[in-house]
Amino acid sequence: MRRGVHPRSLAALAGGAGVVVSAFAVGAVAAVAITLPDAFAASAVVSAQPRHPVFLIYDGFIRNADGSLTLAFGYHNVNRVEVTVAGDDNVFLPGPANRHQPGVFLPGRQRFACVMVVPETFDGRLQWRVRFAGHESVTTARVLNPLYALEEASAREAVEGIDVDGALWGACLERDTSERQ
Repeated sequence: MRRGVHPRSLAALAGGAGVVVSAFAVGAVAAVAITLPDAFAASAVVSAQPRHPVFLIYDGFIRNADGSLTLAFGYHNVNRVEVTVAGDDNVFLPGPANRHQPGVFLPGRQRFACVMVVPETFDGRLQWRVRFAGHESVTTARVLNPLYALEEASAREAVEGIDVDGALWGACLERDTSERQ
């Protein structure tokens, strides 16, 4: 290590090569000029890109008064930034693949990101699949398992701001956010 370089400085982090650090004092003010080598700057940009998977979660179902079911799906984006996943990398199986599911995944755990109503004749075969950052995430195939029945408080939260009675079946529903907050 060069003499006068603090071990926690940018010069030390970059190995000292190609880094010019100059400081001069003007009264009580010090100015520092730093020039980073191209390789160091490029690696800083790459590390800021989202590279972690998005994990899909089946939040559960609600049995509606008319016999239909409301299904709720969520996700956990472990990246610190929002991630966009579209086309064949963001589908429901079996089709139709596009059910108006989110294509932009906000950071953190998002419950009830896709809530849809299905008829009482629904056979339970529906999974959401997302491929991102070299990882494929698919929700459970056990959609109608009684363990996934939402308890009352979660059921209210899942359908808050959604017109379940007038819903288009089998597609993620838009929330009326004017009442929330």
